[in-house]
Amino acid sequence: MDAVTLIVFFATMVAVVLPIWPLQILRGRGFREPFLVYIAFLWFLSFFIGGLNFSTSITLGEVAYKFRLSSGVYTVIFAALLFVYIAEGINEARKVIMISIGCQLLLIFTQVFLFNAKALYLPASDWALTNQVLEPRVFNIAVSVMNTIFDLFLAVVLFQFLVNRLRVMPLWINMFIALWLIMMFDSIVYIGLTRPEAFSNNVTGHAIFKTGILLLLVPMLAFFIRRFRRQEDLNLNRGSLDIFKKLENLEKDLERAHAELKAYAQNLEHMVEDRTKEIKAKSETMSRELELATEVQQAMLPASTALDRLQFATLYRPCHEVSGDLYDYAELPDGRIFIFIADISGHGVPSALVGAMCKMSLGSQDFTRTNAGDILKKLSEAMKQVTTNHYLTGVVLLIDPKARTIEFANGGHIPCLLQSGKASFLPLEATGTVIGSFISAPYDFKKIAYPAGTRLILFTDGIVEQKNAAREEFGMPRFESVLAELRNENPALVLSEVYRRVVEFSGTEKFSDDVTLLISDLP
Repeated sequence: MDAVTLIVFFATMVAVVLPIWPLQILRGRGFREPFLVYIAFLWFLSFFIGGLNFSTSITLGEVAYKFRLSSGVYTVIFAALLFVYIAEGINEARKVIMISIGCQLLLIFTQVFLFNAKALYLPASDWALTNQVLEPRVFNIAVSVMNTIFDLFLAVVLFQFLVNRLRVMPLWINMFIALWLIMMFDSIVYIGLTRPEAFSNNVTGHAIFKTGILLLLVPMLAFFIRRFRRQEDLNLNRGSLDIFKKLENLEKDLERAHAELKAYAQNLEHMVEDRTKEIKAKSETMSRELELATEVQQAMLPASTALDRLQFATLYRPCHEVSGDLYDYAELPDGRIFIFIADISGHGVPSALVGAMCKMSLGSQDFTRTNAGDILKKLSEAMKQVTTNHYLTGVVLLIDPKARTIEFANGGHIPCLLQSGKASFLPLEATGTVIGSFISAPYDFKKIAYPAGTRLILFTDGIVEQKNAAREEFGMPRFESVLAELRNENPALVLSEVYRRVVEFSGTEKFSDDVTLLISDLP
């Protein structure tokens, strides 16, 4: 192969890659369809140039290795998938995977239809090219489709594994390793099943060609990603995805257990003994997994020693095994104190999953360069990456102990309280609407001064909405009355007495909603 052919060959690959950048910019501005159309175009391009056998070859030693242009386009599709995952997360990558699977199935249907319909539309003299492009090779097609579907998902999983385990490794190396291993696996499986008689030569040729293509592609894509990291505050440290995985597996186990219990009830006479054993084993598994989920969620809460200048008395009681409530606090480098409390819609595993995402999002924000309202706004934007039907209410506080000021933003949360005198309460009213993937409203913030000796009471609505046998709520008046009565007592005693009186009022220690209550005297 001469130098001109080689240059043209790889220049063609660069031309195929370059549109990914402007199309991804359009995705960032809300126009996602052109990118997906381009992915579909690449699948059709790969199919037809493969059928036409667009290729070239290079001779190393005495062996000639064949390079197919369709294999290069195929590699570009996988690189584009990984690019979308890195830039936008698993939800958007899943859409690219679904488009790819749909294109594969459509191409199969189109190939079979056109090949069998050629006699109706073309004279026999034109069948040669049609046969070359469209003649179905059923076994090859089946291997290709199944291999591709498996490889698409494996590419994302392998890349995330490398990022989580090799955090000091540059991004482009992790991208190259993930794509190279997937492409080598794809070649070995496909060639081994469809062309075993020429396995050694073909695999070597694929390895050389795809390695060269990836060395061309990956630095370009890594450059794009660095631009996104500067412009969009992109965080690739998704180590907490293992929390999601555990909780997602737990939810699936619970759903499967529910289906099995229903079948058990319908077929009781025929399967009592065997099903009882299976359910007992499943129950033990679920109990262990729920214990693990509870431990994971408890580990996400801040340690009681997280703050030196502020001590909280805390009550945190999920109404199920895991909670939809969340709180966090930390001391910032500039001396201020950050506090967050939230109540996520629903209960149990789905709400805990959203709570884990919130914790991860808060951990990636720079509180010294933003206000309380912007913190809620970024949290709302982050929720779009993992859910489309959950929302939460929450309060962010940035406390400056030296100036004795509080900057706060309340996203639709029940007003938390500042208690200065015995019965003097200042509610931290809402400054914006609830936080969620379907919310786009702005979040304002307020800044207030507080006198020495002020007590801060943060809580979710489970404490005041607990009902008695007559369906009457404990309510804010009773809650404030207890706080006023015990104003001179220490926060731990106040919290214990509030809990006792709510239980006494409702007649039960089983709450109908998750309960969180934090009390502290501000410095």
